[in-house]
Amino acid sequence: MGSLATRPSLTPFIDRPWPYGLTTLFAAASSLSGPAFVLTMGGYYGTLSAVRCLGNRGVPLIMADAGRFTPALWSRHVTRREHCPPVRPVGRFLDWLLDLGRRDPGHVLYATSDDLAWAFAEREKDLKRHFRLLTPSFADVASVLDKGTLCAACSSVGLRTPRTWFPTCVEDLESIGREATFPVIVKPRTQVLFTTQRKGRLVASPGELRGAYESFLDLNRYDSTVLEGRPFLARPMIQEFCAEEGDEAIYSVSGFSDYRHGLFVARGAVKLAQWPRRAGVGIHFADAPVDEILAQRVQRLCEATRFVGVFEAEFVGIRGEPKLIDFNPRFFGQMGFDIARALPSPFFTYLAATDQVSRLRSEVEAARAWRPSGGMRFANRIAMAWARAAERLVGRKSASTALECVSDGRSVRVVDAVADEKDWLPGLLDSVQQIASVFAHPRSVIRAAVRGD
Repeated sequence: MGSLATRPSLTPFIDRPWPYGLTTLFAAASSLSGPAFVLTMGGYYGTLSAVRCLGNRGVPLIMADAGRFTPALWSRHVTRREHCPPVRPVGRFLDWLLDLGRRDPGHVLYATSDDLAWAFAEREKDLKRHFRLLTPSFADVASVLDKGTLCAACSSVGLRTPRTWFPTCVEDLESIGREATFPVIVKPRTQVLFTTQRKGRLVASPGELRGAYESFLDLNRYDSTVLEGRPFLARPMIQEFCAEEGDEAIYSVSGFSDYRHGLFVARGAVKLAQWPRRAGVGIHFADAPVDEILAQRVQRLCEATRFVGVFEAEFVGIRGEPKLIDFNPRFFGQMGFDIARALPSPFFTYLAATDQVSRLRSEVEAARAWRPSGGMRFANRIAMAWARAAERLVGRKSASTALECVSDGRSVRVVDAVADEKDWLPGLLDSVQQIASVFAHPRSVIRAAVRGD
């Protein structure tokens, strides 16, 4: 990597509009050293968390996005903005990215979504000519993004998963209906380049299974590039639904792993609310102790799949024996909660990609030594507010647990997913966009509140 250029341009600061202006130009100029970090998908909360984490540590940032007003694009920490095609179709986006790398080589690149984790690994050879790319091999990335091979890998390291079936045709559904304990959830086998990005559909009885399965097949599609050589990925999986999965009891182990240097550090969290409530995205989390046995098995899973980078493993059944339901091998939505708890995983990614192994090791050790001094929660306050309003409107008890200021007599620190008084413009943009989306699609919001999935 030594031949790659490493000095990012300051030119884009000249045209930077209010509210940051020349003050930010001079502050950023003093901190620019080493390669920049290229970040994508500025509307994702994981991307915004990474921008703030890296920017606070003096890492130059190139934010590439198809939109003009995505929140992370307007963070005060962004050194340079690049307008790019949308991530989908991914081929056109990768062509643009490779052209950027040819024009300005040497920067760090890491995945901000399942789509990009898959695509970056698949095009690893091409991308590494121009970027400091941190990614496992394509075979290893595919093994964790395909739930079929993920289940097999979990079994090999002692991690349990819910009972799961991978039907190859509709005729398989009859036997599954006899074997399964209902309810079950019909879920995509992978979320990579999945058109609707739906988490799944809940099925209450055997008689409903075939209709729900066929409807899921009809309504959901994949980009053809994902199915080349893997047509089986187009068929959804069927998994027994743990009651706790929709009842404030999803536990996650998240952090950073680098098996090459024996490094692993993790944090624990419990999901208190998600939207939609039974199969949705987390909007409220509480700090939880790391389950050491689970963490050791997750570490073995990372080693078995030769995974390097940021991860999140989700579990249900925490009141009994936990079962893994998902593994995200990239930046994830509530990553800011880990950062607030002294685990700056985007910075670890940067150190690993730039071969700063000694510093990486010392930073990971410092993160491992951290202990909480009080209760902590992580919340998307705006999402919680409108989700609570929608559920009350349809007469449903709200799943969006209120933010308590005290717990067991101790003060609780609440970390917001977006709002930051020192970097306030992304929070303002996100709030406006969330509210606009609710008013633009009121029926879908109400429907989600009624159905819960």
